[in-house]
Amino acid sequence: MDNDIQGYKCLCCGSPLVWNAEGQIWKCTSCDNTYNYETLQAAAQSEQAAAASADQIDWNEYQVNPMINEMVSYLCPSCGGEIVVDGTVAASRCPYCDNVAIMQPQVTGMIRPDYIIPFKLTKEDAKKALLKFYEGKKLLPDRFSDENHMDEITGIYVPFWLFDCETSADMTFDATHITHWRDSTYDNTKIDHYLLQRSGTLRFEKVPVDGSSRMDDAFMDAIEPYNYAELVPFDQAYLSGYVANKPDVDVKNSLPRANERVINSTVSAFSASVSGYASITPKSRSVFAKEGVIKYAMLPVWLLTTRYNNALYTFAMNGQTGKLVGTIPVDEKKYKRQMYKVAAIIAGIAIVLTALIGGVFR
Repeated sequence: MDNDIQGYKCLCCGSPLVWNAEGQIWKCTSCDNTYNYETLQAAAQSEQAAAASADQIDWNEYQVNPMINEMVSYLCPSCGGEIVVDGTVAASRCPYCDNVAIMQPQVTGMIRPDYIIPFKLTKEDAKKALLKFYEGKKLLPDRFSDENHMDEITGIYVPFWLFDCETSADMTFDATHITHWRDSTYDNTKIDHYLLQRSGTLRFEKVPVDGSSRMDDAFMDAIEPYNYAELVPFDQAYLSGYVANKPDVDVKNSLPRANERVINSTVSAFSASVSGYASITPKSRSVFAKEGVIKYAMLPVWLLTTRYNNALYTFAMNGQTGKLVGTIPVDEKKYKRQMYKVAAIIAGIAIVLTALIGGVFR
């Protein structure tokens, strides 16, 4: 069991190393020594060689490990404390010594990702973004803006399937062109009707679909896009200091979302190619997608999920670009006070108007 968990240690003091998004380097949690990728890899060469042996994976035949819905127990290599997580967690922290822990079986074998985008924005960046998001929202409950609440923000590497494919499409549109003119007797309008046809092919690369049932699909879609130019080959060292989940939604069950995104994008692109008419109405369409390469990547997300009055509220920020979305509650007491103020203002305006009107008609 002790060999099933891995952490990265400082070469000077032995304390845990974590990925520092601000400096784009690994940093010791105790002595603040820093390490670049080459140094860290040289120190962990044997572990990396073992992990590299599992890189060849046929993702089209990928199946979710049946262990993912079970609770799994690991021993912390730093203090010996027990870490209990469910089968989807690939990285976490020890509840006893706060040691960063990578669950070795979860990041090797069939679930080893192809790529990762390391965090570029820190927890402090996420806090600042959240405070800015809260600005001007006067009905927000006070508990949502206090510092303790923001400390609950967690950096998570979310598993994504990236789909490459090519689409062939044929679409027809009803279009109209309207001409107006005036003669000596009438105002005239002429409406010409056209049947337009568009056909062609489009190439899509890295269409993302999150592979975690824990993540809200709408939120994961909303914080896109990621800059895929910064994808790097996966290395579990980047997981240090963050939570990471492995996919519990496999490729087969992710295909409907990928197909929907590809088809909608194809229809939008073909529709945008028709212009110069008074009206354009899609009449028929046929879109066919050819299967392509499917890759597995881990992408950075800062996440805050909390309950308020038995409802769930979520804040999510792209850990690379800073794009954020969120849902916030309304403080009912503040809302009522605001409504009383509005009602009082309206009543005051009504009294003034009544007095003015009464003075006019005297």
